Amino acid sequence: MHMLRQRKYLPDPLGVAKARPVRFAGPPVFAACAIAFALLAASGAAQVSGTLKGTIVSSEKKPLPQARISVVGTALATVADTDGTFRIVALPTGSQSVEVKLIGYATTLIPVQIEAGRDANVEVALTALAVELKTVKVTADPPVLPELRRFAERRARGSGTFFNRAEIDRMEARLFTDILRRVPGMQIETLDGAYGPTYSVQTSRNLGTNGGRSCQMQFFVNGIPFTSAGQLAINHYVTPGEVAAVEVYNGASQIPPEYNSSSNNARCGVVLIWTRISTSSSRSN
Repeated sequence: MHMLRQRKYLPDPLGVAKARPVRFAGPPVFAACAIAFALLAASGAAQVSGTLKGTIVSSEKKPLPQARISVVGTALATVADTDGTFRIVALPTGSQSVEVKLIGYATTLIPVQIEAGRDANVEVALTALAVELKTVKVTADPPVLPELRRFAERRARGSGTFFNRAEIDRMEARLFTDILRRVPGMQIETLDGAYGPTYSVQTSRNLGTNGGRSCQMQFFVNGIPFTSAGQLAINHYVTPGEVAAVEVYNGASQIPPEYNSSSNNARCGVVLIWTRISTSSSRSN
């Protein structure tokens, strides 16, 4: 039988003996405490936030991409995807206000309830705005005949009398013959006709050219010789508001060659009338 030996400790009068460190099996106590504290903190953080998910649509239930969704009072915000869906994480729990904005639609503010560790789902329908545009006034001159490009060329030569649309407007003429009264030397005589008053248009230069008989000026409308029916005057067919330009040539020496023809009785002078809209075939001048 073995006898237990009792270890004897000698006294240490100088107090220089070192204490032996205490050893434990497994990780140190402070490391285990740190890990437990971190896990507890993460668990606590997860319990005080939630997630908001949803879809932004129009009143017709069509997805609206690019809408901006933000949580009021926080820096949390996102933009809706191409299918109108969105997702915001780490929202504080409790009642929150969510603002949704999109150009062309009314801004919408909705309340949501965020619960810890849970997803809140919403569908937000935006109302399209009726955008009021400023009034735009568009003005344009009615279409005119291609022959009018020759009007300026003949006017530049200085032979004849010319009136454009702006000049006719300033006249405030009621009848077409009121325009012709502005031509120097033009004489317009009112006659009684079967259908009411008619007019004799001639100039002092042409009186007596036809042996003392009346020598009427020849009218062309849009390049086509005009012959009145019966005793109806030009005023029955053309109004000042329809006219784009007028050219008046008093004598044969002034008349452009293409209109100086005895077959058209143009020897006493011609009046070329160009209307704003042509209803007949045009000819090149």
